[in-house]
Amino acid sequence: MIPLPTVWIAAAALAAGAAGGYALASKVSASETAQAEARLARCEAGRAEDARAAAERTAALLARAQDADRAAAEKLAAQKAAFDKRLKEVRREIYSLSTGRECLSGALRLRLNRAIAGADDLPARPGGADPAAPEPADDTAVAQWIANAASAYDDCRARIDAIRHWDEVTHDGR
Repeated sequence: MIPLPTVWIAAAALAAGAAGGYALASKVSASETAQAEARLARCEAGRAEDARAAAERTAALLARAQDADRAAAEKLAAQKAAFDKRLKEVRREIYSLSTGRECLSGALRLRLNRAIAGADDLPARPGGADPAAPEPADDTAVAQWIANAASAYDDCRARIDAIRHWDEVTHDGR
């Protein structure tokens, strides 16, 4: 059982707390409470306005990004079509202008192919002969290789330009 003096002390503390709360409540008037609630409402309205403005900016940025994506894709397709047309003409001219004359030996073709494949540092095949050199390349094959390389380069350049344009539009040139 709880001793009687402890109960009296607890009751006195409770009464003092209640009296203090009543005194504090009487000091805070209804008008002050209304003012605080009005400030809180303004703060919440400002937060809602900020959120709405941020959503509008995000929607505008998304629309610009989609427009830039569409424009970049159209420009890329037009550039590719124009280059493919020029490449087709060049390939047709290759056959009419080339002589079929050997201009790249088989050993040199093998060396270039190994360099492109990254096989420069590989040892010769153990227990076997080195691969045979391919046939020599004539000027037609070399011209076709150059046209293919130019096509790959132009395609890569056009893609990078499209990405650059999209980035400039979506990030305001920053």
